[in-house]
Order: sequence, then C-alpha cells, then structure tokens
Amino acid sequence: MDDERTPLDVLERRSRQDPDRELVRFENDSRLRIGDLDEGSRTLAARLRLPSGTRVLTCLRPGPAAVELIFALARLGAVEVPLALDIPLAAAEAMQRNTGATLLIAGTSALAANPALATLPARTVLVAEDDPGPAGHPFLDELPTGPLTEHRPRPGDALAVLSTSGTTGRAKAAELPHFAALRHARRVAATMRYGPGDVLLNVFPWHHVNVRHTALLPALLTGARLVAHRRFSASQFWDVCRADGVTAFNFMGAMLAILDRRPATTHDRDHLVRLAYGAPAPAELAARFHDRFGVRALEAYASTELGDVAANTPHDWRPGTAGRVVPEYEVAILDEAGQPLPPGHTGQIAARPRLPHVTFRRYAGDPEATAAVLRDGWFRTGDRGRLDADGYLTFAGRRGDVVRRRGENIATWDVEQVLRALPGVVDAAAVGVASELTEQEILVVLASTDRNLDGPTVRDWCRTRLPRHALPRYVRIARELPRNGSGKVVKALLPTTPDESTWDAERRSAQ
Repeated sequence: MDDERTPLDVLERRSRQDPDRELVRFENDSRLRIGDLDEGSRTLAARLRLPSGTRVLTCLRPGPAAVELIFALARLGAVEVPLALDIPLAAAEAMQRNTGATLLIAGTSALAANPALATLPARTVLVAEDDPGPAGHPFLDELPTGPLTEHRPRPGDALAVLSTSGTTGRAKAAELPHFAALRHARRVAATMRYGPGDVLLNVFPWHHVNVRHTALLPALLTGARLVAHRRFSASQFWDVCRADGVTAFNFMGAMLAILDRRPATTHDRDHLVRLAYGAPAPAELAARFHDRFGVRALEAYASTELGDVAANTPHDWRPGTAGRVVPEYEVAILDEAGQPLPPGHTGQIAARPRLPHVTFRRYAGDPEATAAVLRDGWFRTGDRGRLDADGYLTFAGRRGDVVRRRGENIATWDVEQVLRALPGVVDAAAVGVASELTEQEILVVLASTDRNLDGPTVRDWCRTRLPRHALPRYVRIARELPRNGSGKVVKALLPTTPDESTWDAERRSAQ
C-alpha cells in the first residue's frame, strides 16, 4: 500500500486482513501466524516499556521471539542492534560502544553457547530457549506488563543497526531507517514476483539483512510463507524444499556451486522451486544450475547500506550481470579520480537514491567511515563494476582486491571467476602474497570435492583463460574457505605466505 511507510504499518494491515495465516515456520517446526506476531509484539512492548530511541542489543536463536522483538522494539521507537550468535566479545563490545546500547535481550541457549556476552556492561533480560539461563537476570515473559504508549515510527527513524559483512576490513554498524527496510522488501518482492502461493526458504542468520529484509518482510508483504533454517545443509537441502513445498530460496557465496557439485540423481527436478535470489551467480554456473534443477538463479547487486541497487527478474534476466539498476537508484561508475566513466568501463560503483530514507543513515559511532563513503548524496561502495549501455550492472569484485604483479594490476575477481568454472572446484579465492622480485605473486585457495585436483591442473586450466601476467603462481587445495555468517569468504583469514601444502609453479611442486 502506498501509505505504508514502515514495516509496522504492513504488519498491522496484514493482521487485520489475515491474522490466521502462517508467516514463518522454523526448523524445529515452531510456527508464527501473522495475528500472533502482531499480538505478541504488543505484549513484549508492554513488558519492556522502553523510552523512544533506546538502543537494544539482541542475541537469540531463530524462533518466534526473535521475530516478535523486531516489531515490539519498533512499536516503542527503540532501535534493535542484533548480534551474531557466535560474535566474539570484542566485536560485541564494539557494537555496544558504537551504538550506545544499554540493554541486552539474549536467549538462554545463545548465552550458553557464547557466555562471554553475559559480561557486557548492559542490563540483561533473558528469553527462554533450550538451556537454563544464568542466575540474576529476569526473563522477558515474566516482566510485568504496563500501559503501552506506542511510538509511531516515521519513515526516516532508525529501525536497526546491522553489522556489515566485514569481508575485506572491519565490520561497521550501519544504521537503517524503517523505510529502507520496507523499500528493500518491496523491491525483492517485485523482482521475484512473490505471491500468496510462494514458500520462501532462507538459511541465513537472523542478525543479517538477508533473512530480515529479503525474506521475512517480502513474505509479510505478499502473503508468502517463510521457512527459516539456521544454516545451509547441502545434503538435506532438496529434501527440505520438497517437504515444505518451497518455491524460491535465497543464496549467497558458494551455495549454488556446492549444490551443483553433488552427485546427480533422478530426483534433481522433483521439487517446486522455480527461482533463487542472491549473488554471485556466474553465467556458466547459472546456466548449468537451470539445466539440471530447473531453477533460475537471479543475481542482484545489494548491500546492507543500500538494499537492492540492481536486479535480474524472471522476465528480464541477463546471466553474468546483476541485472538492471532499479528505479529507486541512480548508479555511476567512477574512475580513481572520482569522475564518471562511460558505459563498458570498469571502476568503482557509486549509487545515489532517488527517494528519501532508502539508504543507511550513518555508521554508528564512526563519523570518519561515514564521511569516507557518503559524499554529495552518493555512496561509494568500494566495489568494482561496469554498466553497459542498456543499464545492466556487472559486479567485478572489491576495489581493494587488486594484486600488483610485474607492473600490471590484476583484479582477483577475474582470476576467481575463471577458477570457479573449473570442474571439481566449489569456490575459489585469490590473494596477493609478497614476491622476491618486489610487488606480488598470486596465491589461490580452492575449495574442492575432487581429490585428484592439483596445482598443474589448475595452472593448465588458467593458461588459456587468463593473460600470462594473471596466472597464479601458488595453488592450495582446501576442504573449504573461511566464511562469515552470510556465506561470504573472509579474505583476511586466508594465508598470506605459501607453506608446505602450497604448490609453486616455479618449483613445480608443493613446498
């Protein structure tokens, strides 16, 4: 509805229209109906009775309470700061310090698995889960209810502070307004053509923008149902899809490649899934996935700060690109001097909203980082990409992921894309390591299911697909790559020097 400007507006309309409709089904088979979510969020708000503007840390396992809290805090004008279940204490302390949070609402099982969180200097309220909670803290469902004075949030008011992925640097705390969440959800729902007959599967953690804004809210908007699992399981994935009647799922990282590498069966198309939404989806992998499973993987370009900036749709799909720039944004490709480049040239992706309140407001507690990326209304993403003459955006890796070798700049994304197409490779990451000849050499780490894959095979594959100066010198085969909760590779955890398990093209052996 055009007059709905916040997620809370949508919940209240849907609760009046269809209170008995199931909105979310969790992995343990607990379920949440729309009317129960509306009522439960009012009850929690009446128990908490927080002043408007209060920053609240939350850390709960996926379940009804985690969803009810999103809307309960919105009713109070409070701002949620969700934490990863496995967040290190230092990172949690940084989030608290940067946001000024004074309250922690934590699940008992979350605290049992991560007891250091109980040492945060914040009032702690517990939510009952499978484990008993630490002594001395009240339980949320035991707090007395009182008169509820609701704060009706405005579109530009802060809804949540979400941690960015931090794959190439430290994570930052992006403060998002209510309308940004709703706009993002509307765009995804429109992109994917979701409706009441859809069942959406999401396997990403609840502190992340993916499940909140591209799954939960689109389901609420359209009447679809969300099936939420705690993590991705390749062995059980299609069984879950069949059992729950899933019609679409979200993917990130290597999910598609991992599913594609599993042995083919006669049941590969025995499911109702028609679409997948996420990134990256290299053209060759997307085509192979569609041919085998009958699922069209629609790649988008999005970030925590901006939501969706470009997206493919079922009726406008250009494999290998992130699709057309969406109407809510203007996009430019900038050179190193910050000047716009013509179509077809690769540079830094910058985006400017055409509507108010659709982007993040600031990095909480970090005005310098905010000023570094926000200039004259433009957000400098730190990503490399190019726009073609038709307005399709192609992502080309992080701007800082460049190796300088023999006088040439090499984008590691280009090397990784070639390696991801190598049979037996699930995912690939390339980094620069010091060279005895000054500058750098390329080291690649490959997650592989092929026990026979080795350095010479990798080098031969690259020889006709990459320019000579971009050929990797070092090759390491691993069971998996280090990833964060959203499935993205964390390059800071990759090796920075070759070791005895690394094949060296100049020595033609593992060291």
